[in-house]
Amino acid sequence: MPPQSPLALAAAAAAGAMVATLLARRRRTPAPSRVRHMVLVKLKPGTPSDAVDAMLAALRRLPARIPTILRMEVGRQVASLDDGRNASIGGLVEFASEGDYKAYAKHEAHIAVIKDHILPHMVAGGRAALQTAVDDWTPQAWTGPARTRNGRRRVAFEMRFDKTRLAEYKRRHERVWPAMQEALVRNGWHEYSLFCGSDGRAFGVFESDAPFSECCERMAREAVNERWQREMAPFSATKEHPDAAAVELEHYFYLGTDTV
Repeated sequence: MPPQSPLALAAAAAAGAMVATLLARRRRTPAPSRVRHMVLVKLKPGTPSDAVDAMLAALRRLPARIPTILRMEVGRQVASLDDGRNASIGGLVEFASEGDYKAYAKHEAHIAVIKDHILPHMVAGGRAALQTAVDDWTPQAWTGPARTRNGRRRVAFEMRFDKTRLAEYKRRHERVWPAMQEALVRNGWHEYSLFCGSDGRAFGVFESDAPFSECCERMAREAVNERWQREMAPFSATKEHPDAAAVELEHYFYLGTDTV
């Protein structure tokens, strides 16, 4: 190898130093933290309750329109705890990064809710907000099923349906009778979802204050449930009432923050 000139050696040394500096900076740069946005709004005295309901409903629709929202919770001040100095409504929204928060802040759907629902009823200077960095999550060890923050247990179960009639079975669930929905909620079936596979297997997941067996017993006393189960029986793989053939599943892992 021919000897290198002093200029070439100096250039190589400078390049090496630059690479080392960049690598060191990369090692020192922390991973981007999630951002938690908290906001409180004071409304004008006498703001109609239906206006507040519309306000909260509009806010709760934002996650479906703004993909950068990881989680959103909004609510109103509990009247019995209001001493007159408190905010009227508040919200908590989480984002994966500062950039995602900024995209939310200027999103047209977000701005429209503020303009159409909040500003007409907000007192002058009635908004306060805070953005904080959310620490990275800590690996969790499974210690058994835990209650959610609202005190409920998570429940899951499996059913089997005739896969040749699965499309019609799902179509029926596009219009579940209001009386059936009310009965489910009244008897402890909260945050209820159903999932199915193309092979006819279906899974239900919900939160409740009672074990699965008790939830089923409660529903068995509802006349509307008897009618619904009779309607769904022809779709069952065994042609019996789906709730009679449902099998509870064991909860063996959870990763999240909604627990106590």
